[in-house]
Amino acid sequence: MSPSASLLFMLLRMSAPCDANTRVVLVPFERLALPSADARELEEATRRAVASLPGACLESRDDTLARLRGSGAALAACGDAACRSAQASALGARRLVRGVALGVGGKRSVALTVTDARGSETRAQFEAPATTPGEADARARQALQQVWSPLVATQARRESRGPRVLPKVLWGAGGAALLAGVGFGLASRSTEAKVSKNGGECATASESFAQCFSAQLEKGRREARTSNVLMGVGALLGLGGTVSFIWELP
Repeated sequence: MSPSASLLFMLLRMSAPCDANTRVVLVPFERLALPSADARELEEATRRAVASLPGACLESRDDTLARLRGSGAALAACGDAACRSAQASALGARRLVRGVALGVGGKRSVALTVTDARGSETRAQFEAPATTPGEADARARQALQQVWSPLVATQARRESRGPRVLPKVLWGAGGAALLAGVGFGLASRSTEAKVSKNGGECATASESFAQCFSAQLEKGRREARTSNVLMGVGALLGLGGTVSFIWELP
């Protein structure tokens, strides 16, 4: 694709409205020991690199600033990825790009952090010598590819998993086993109560009382054993479903 065609493609993408699945918000860079003009230059180079990424719909700088002003304050400092992920969601973005433009040691550099609204986060850093025209754009594209690819791979793995069927199956089977175990437990208690009350039906049985009583007692024991087995199986299946659910978490 020619440079002019690439520029036209980027402009068309930037002018189209972004949805929550593709919107990328690049927060204006912080700067440290670097003139504001240089920091802005590095930010614009990074914006161009983000806009060229497949599947990324970059929100304009003006829209981002308006959104931040509308929130009443700049984004608060976060100490972990979960907090920054929540910020991305609050801004209606799929991914949030932060950067710190540095001028330490006589070199210009940028520390990038890209946070996905679903919790993943990647980091990269690049240097951009002021003496080499176009170098900032090239270094920014390279750094963005480095932090973007793992996020895309994580998203692909999530989508390929589909619905979590195994935990639901295990929980369902476990619930059925527990219900059956409860049923057998109640039957065992019922048999025990009947036998304990003047021998129950054995008092009027035609066979000998001892044989009837022994048979009823064995029946109650079988019901109790079955109840215990089913309750144990139900608990194991429920535990297996929970472990499977946790294992499949991203």
